[in-house]
Order: sequence, then C-alpha cells, then structure tokens
Amino acid sequence: MLIKISLILFFLGMNFHLFGKVEVLKKNDSFDTQGACFLNKKPSIQFLSKKKGRVSILDESLELYFSNLQKKEIIAFTGEEPPQGDLSMNRDFAKQKFSSAVIEFSKDEQKCISFVIDRVSNVLNENSLNLISSHPWKLIKVEDWLCGGFAHTRGDVIILSQKYLDKLTTSWSENMTKDDEDQLVKKLGGLLLHEQFHCLQRTHKAIFDTLYTQSWGFVKVNVVPDSYISTNQVSNPDAPIPEWAFMEGDQYYWVRTLIKEGVIIPKMGIDFVDVVFVLNKEENKFELEKDENGKLKTYRLSHFEEYVNSFPVNRGLDHPNEISAYMFSIYFTSLVNEVKPFKDVDEKSLINSNEFIKWIKSYLL
Repeated sequence: MLIKISLILFFLGMNFHLFGKVEVLKKNDSFDTQGACFLNKKPSIQFLSKKKGRVSILDESLELYFSNLQKKEIIAFTGEEPPQGDLSMNRDFAKQKFSSAVIEFSKDEQKCISFVIDRVSNVLNENSLNLISSHPWKLIKVEDWLCGGFAHTRGDVIILSQKYLDKLTTSWSENMTKDDEDQLVKKLGGLLLHEQFHCLQRTHKAIFDTLYTQSWGFVKVNVVPDSYISTNQVSNPDAPIPEWAFMEGDQYYWVRTLIKEGVIIPKMGIDFVDVVFVLNKEENKFELEKDENGKLKTYRLSHFEEYVNSFPVNRGLDHPNEISAYMFSIYFTSLVNEVKPFKDVDEKSLINSNEFIKWIKSYLL
C-alpha cells in the first residue's frame, strides 16, 4: 500500500512539475507533445578555445581535405611555400599552419555573435525552419593570413577570421539602433547561415543530393583527374568533393577551380579561375574528353550562359554546395525583410529559385 501511495504521489508531482512549467513557458520554448517534454529552441553555441580549435580544424572524419591537398594550393592557403620535401611533408606543413592559425574569440566578439545567432534563430523558428534552427553552432577564430581571411568550414565547425569579424561587427553595441541591428543580422547573420549551410551539407548529405539531382538537374560523377588538374587544383574547404556535373543538351560538363597557368606562387582568389571540362560517359563511367592532339577540352564558365543564368547568384557556380549556401543567405534576408523570396530575380533563374523554395518547404521545415 505504501508503495502504491508513493507512486501516486510521484506521478502527481511529475504532472505538477509539467503544468507548472507551462505557466513560465518562454517565447523560444516549445512543447513536444509526442515526447511530453519541453524543447528549448534557444540556439546551442560553442566558441571553441584555441586548444580545442587547433584539433577541430584538422578533423577529416566527415570528408577528406588535408589528405588531398597539393603543393600549389597549400602555398595559396597558407601564404608560404612548404619546406623542401615530398607531398606527404607538404600536407603535414599545411596541417601545422592551419592549426597554428587558431586564436581565441574576445568576450565582445562572443557577445556580438551570440546576439546575431539568437536573432537568426528567432527568424528561422518563426518560419518553422526546424532542421537548420536546431543545428548546433560551433565556431573557431583564425588569423587573417589563413585562406586569405575568407570564412569557411571544417566538418561541422564554422571558421571566421579576425578580418571578417572586425569588418562585420563594427556596428555592434548593446545600444544599437533598430536599423543597425537589422543590418548586422542580415550581414553577419547571412554569412553565418551561409557557413552553417555547409555544415548541414555534410551532416544531411542525402537531402542536398535530392536538391542537386531532382530539383536542379546536376549529375553525380566520379572522375579520375588528369595530372594537370591535380597539380593546379584549388580544394574548396566547403565543397572539397568535385562530384557534380551539369548538362547542356546531351553533353556533361565538370567545373573545377584551378590556379592560373604559369603562376608558381599563387595568391588567394586573384590567381584562381573556374575551368569547365568536357566529360564523356560510357556506361556508368565518366572520362575527360581530349582533342585530336591529346589536350583536355576546356571552356571558361562564362561560355555557358544558360547554366550561369539559371541561378540567381553570380558566385560559387563551380559547385552546388556553394550555390545553395548563397541562395539560402538570400532567402534568409527576404525573411528578415518580410518580402517574398527571389521576387526580383531574372526570369531565367526563376525555375531553379522556385525549385529551391519547394525543396526548403519539403526538407528544412
């Protein structure tokens, strides 16, 4: 009898605890009726310390990166020529440089980023974008010389340079005007979401493959690169696997970012060029097409006007990971401005823009 009474009191206490919590339900909390518990929708944010960041930046558990780097791109990413040695030693040098670049976030930077992510999460939650709003935020800060100071990702971690933070947080203060706050959220928030999208592309690869193939018509390929391509490649840390080709007519085309011909000591950005290679398909194999002299058939990306104009962005067209990340930043800005997404895009890019919206509503809600 005593056991029964104790159990009754225990369950009554649990019910009282649950109903008591309803009265103090916060704006960013929600009730999960299936699990009968409360889900706090406040974003999970981790600013990795120098020690943890130096380990995390080298992680290759989700995809290989350092293991595939070539000497020329290592020079571009680090700003230094590796010591004399073989490719394995060059890659060890790259790891050491990437790791050494990690530094600590300041308290003000953490406050500013946390504020922006909180506002971003509110917008995502208000629009039921649950998949991305529930994804944890992990951030590393690096010195400006690494990768030219460009923001990028490694695994499920966002990497921000001091230069980008200084540029995007100039308007930050705890007494900002509403206009300054909105601009900060759109600019820094848009950048953070772009990078967070790359993290999602790794952790939810299948749903992005659906967007690329079924919505946008990309074809997954596995191409053995020519030595010329390998030597001059630029491995995008946000899209390191060159596994996508686009089609025009019955022909397949494969885009790679390469270091410009003749450049020995390349610099980030200015010495890069997008090159389109022609692919032949035999059964399920894709091979690089060559001309009668045995030279690879290539074009500049600008040659493919239909492809270039089919998206509402003019950057990142070398890989659908970049296209979708840039497009989601635009989509987010329209939510902040409370306007219809892609309402002013060129008619040529309307189909892919509308397909992107449909995909968001099917997979990100």
